[in-house]
Amino acid sequence: MLTLLLLLVASSAVAQLRVDKFEELVNDQTANNSTTRVEDGNGKYCALIKVKAPPVGLDKFYFNAGAFGVKKKAVNGNEIWVYIPREVESIAISHERFTGTELEFPERLRDGSTYELLLNVGGGRFVNIFTQGAEGARVTVDDIEAGLSPVYNYYLPFGKHQLSAVKDKFEGHSEVMVVEGEGLQSTYVQLADQSSHFGDVLIEVDDPNAEIYFQGKRRAAGSWRTELREGHYEVVTRKKDCQDAVTVFDVVAGQENRVSAKRPEPFTGSLQLYVRPRGTKIVYDNDQTFDPSEVRVLPVGLHQFQFKHSDYVTQEREISVRRDSLTADTIVLEGINYLKSKWAFYFGVGYTLSSLGGLTAYLGGVYRHVDVQLSYTFGLNKSKNVYMYQKAAEGHELLSGNTYKMNAMAVRVGYQFRLIPRLGITPQIGYQQQTLTAQVLNGYTGKYSDGAKASNLTIGAKILVVPIHRVYLFVNPEYAVNISKEESFSMAAKAADFSVGGFSVSAGVLVNIGK
Repeated sequence: MLTLLLLLVASSAVAQLRVDKFEELVNDQTANNSTTRVEDGNGKYCALIKVKAPPVGLDKFYFNAGAFGVKKKAVNGNEIWVYIPREVESIAISHERFTGTELEFPERLRDGSTYELLLNVGGGRFVNIFTQGAEGARVTVDDIEAGLSPVYNYYLPFGKHQLSAVKDKFEGHSEVMVVEGEGLQSTYVQLADQSSHFGDVLIEVDDPNAEIYFQGKRRAAGSWRTELREGHYEVVTRKKDCQDAVTVFDVVAGQENRVSAKRPEPFTGSLQLYVRPRGTKIVYDNDQTFDPSEVRVLPVGLHQFQFKHSDYVTQEREISVRRDSLTADTIVLEGINYLKSKWAFYFGVGYTLSSLGGLTAYLGGVYRHVDVQLSYTFGLNKSKNVYMYQKAAEGHELLSGNTYKMNAMAVRVGYQFRLIPRLGITPQIGYQQQTLTAQVLNGYTGKYSDGAKASNLTIGAKILVVPIHRVYLFVNPEYAVNISKEESFSMAAKAADFSVGGFSVSAGVLVNIGK
């Protein structure tokens, strides 16, 4: 291309513009197309002249259509499009570096028709290039791409030029000598099958997301299989936030050539983390550890971090590392509130050890340290056998034989104190109602004191130990002061030797939900 421009510039002082060809393109509908047509002053479609000229500044060509005027002029690729009304009979063409010329149309132009004009500036000639053996081959002239064959109206300076054509495994080379003369010059390139000079190629990169570029075009990601002519090549691998990597390789004909391409090296930046408390375990990108006492160089981009420490809430963060920069961040872990004092809901089960103890179910809640708790104890322990007389109808007395179990329902209110992170105490006061259930001994009838009740005020303390988050182990010593009881309850307690109220100890496990 540089040689062409130098030749044209050297000849511009004496060259005169010359029309080598003007004809209608019968099958070209550009002038009629809704997106490319132009109307004249009478609402009719203009004729379109596609002017082909050497690359000497297409925007410096000027066209004068007389009184009717040029309706539009535009440069499209390597062509100048000139729209003029059908009434125009001739057109003057000029350029700031060449002597102008005038074209008188051989016949009146037709509305909405497309024409082609080959404009020569001297020093060269328009050439048609054909290929034999395969059509649609990629043609290059002096190492400059000219298009797919057949290539029409390609302007070349006078002299010798090297032609090449390639399609799949067909190749051809030839020379053309462009000489002075009238009209178009034609030349041919003979293509031949070059399969024996090709080899299979498999290019792989150790990163499935790395893109493979060959001869300036993206081919695949991770791996690419193709066929190449024997010779020396290079492939480029690319990835976001990474430096391109170039791999040079040779292709041997008739065999598979496996190429391990270099993976793109990530751009890097530095990261400094300040973490509290000390001893926090830091893991990033799933399995890599991070030492906060040093500045770490990491690949550019987002990294997933996890910060973990006993008695503290595990924190996950996404940290962005910038290229060639120091990123600093401070992470402070929040201590785990093992004893839920702000608000919580809990439930659990325990065992109550008393004169007639049993299995106890718990349900409760905490709000701003205030603990409200409901419990129900299912009596499991039996009293000793009790034999008592009961008055029956007609004044008779019957001897009854029973054992007793005692169920208890209670509500307690307390205030929770945290002693250390995993240990707390909740002093409590409450109300308790005990209920007897009688079981009849074999050979006896009647359930004396069955369903008898007693009411107590309770005072105690719930001691909480937290082995794991959201799970409490507790011990609850308590003393119950009787405030009322039914007479039958009192008699059964005296006969069976169990206490009304009194001291008890409960222990068990609670599960809590809250914060």
